[in-house]
Amino acid sequence: MSQSFQYVPQKGLVLFHGLASTCSKKVRFALMEKGLPFESRLMDLQAFEQFDPEYLKLNPNGVVPTLGHDGRAIIESNVIIEYIEDAFPETPLRPADPHDRARMRVMTRFADTFAYDAVYALTWQMLSAPVARKLSNAELEKLLSKVPTEERRKRWQTVAREDFTDEQVSESRRKMDDTLSKLEAWVGEGGPWLLGEQLTLADIAIVPFIDRIRNLLPEALDPQAYPRTVDWYARIFERPACQRALKFTEDPRAKELKNV
Repeated sequence: MSQSFQYVPQKGLVLFHGLASTCSKKVRFALMEKGLPFESRLMDLQAFEQFDPEYLKLNPNGVVPTLGHDGRAIIESNVIIEYIEDAFPETPLRPADPHDRARMRVMTRFADTFAYDAVYALTWQMLSAPVARKLSNAELEKLLSKVPTEERRKRWQTVAREDFTDEQVSESRRKMDDTLSKLEAWVGEGGPWLLGEQLTLADIAIVPFIDRIRNLLPEALDPQAYPRTVDWYARIFERPACQRALKFTEDPRAKELKNV
């Protein structure tokens, strides 16, 4: 292993994250938008560092991101960004109005479920399949024995020895279009951001998936079909925190993954 995950510092913020992980980008954006300093623990997901026994003590699901704060670990990206807002309310990223907060949570849940499902198959084909297909049968069995969730074990098995079917890929493309259509409607409800005049966790939660769609299938983000979404994406990408979060360049591997 290239690093140890034996502890979370008793003071301050530490982020265990992946370079190309959409959910990691979401959390980086929230931290950076608030101007919060954090210790970066960048993990090599293609070297399976997320299955290290010490890391699994922090995140039993064996995924990133995990946020450590003052000696305690917080998991699940939507939970993490809400935690950041609770712990550091300065530079608010939640609407004051309860109804708008509820709408925001509908949007963050949409990002974490539907938008995630839209991009995962093509993302795994791009990032994980080339690594998994190099594994011998014995190496694959060893890897699968470390994966703590059945869903992830099936994905590794699929990209290693099979492939996503044409039907699954077509379904992924359909969900990308549905994601963009939903976002187009939300942006069209008024204001520069998803909930009007204030940038919120809804914008932060969704933009990594729109960025991933743009990188996987550039033609999908059609300015004629989704003009408000394209404008929103350009506007949010102008924010320095968004650029730093999505184009995180702490590690030399960023050069290999800059367009993922």
